[in-house]
Amino acid sequence: MQAIPRRLCAAISISPIRSNRLILPSLITNQQSPVRSILQSSRSTWRTMATSSASQNEWLVILPDKPGAVERRLAVRGEHLKVANERAANGIINFGGVMLHEHIKEGETPKFKGSIMLFSVETREEVLEIIKGDKYIENDVWDLEKVEIIPFKTALRKAL
Repeated sequence: MQAIPRRLCAAISISPIRSNRLILPSLITNQQSPVRSILQSSRSTWRTMATSSASQNEWLVILPDKPGAVERRLAVRGEHLKVANERAANGIINFGGVMLHEHIKEGETPKFKGSIMLFSVETREEVLEIIKGDKYIENDVWDLEKVEIIPFKTALRKAL
């Protein structure tokens, strides 16, 4: 699935959505339509995006915390998130977050269970190499022996 360019959304007065198809026959077939010209100019960009993402595999990664890792996790969280955000900007991580034993309650220390991420890289070995270099592994937060790396294919993705 590919995002519809914002300028196309503005031209047809819709909000940006992710879709495999765009059904606007009268707007596309009209030679003077701004939608038609935008679609034609965007076609190569869409093809490039589809080709680059299609060459990568997706991996759902479940990373349980070791018992008693709360303080270690919190101590390096900023460093971990900085690198994770860089990887997200480079298309390596598609989403990530913390797993909890229960939702966080105001004034209480969170009851962390681990992390979950979706990677877009070619091999399981690449995922493992990235994980092994993470601050949470270096600081004994994640239990590497219990990590699950699962082949995955996104069917639906909604932005926050």
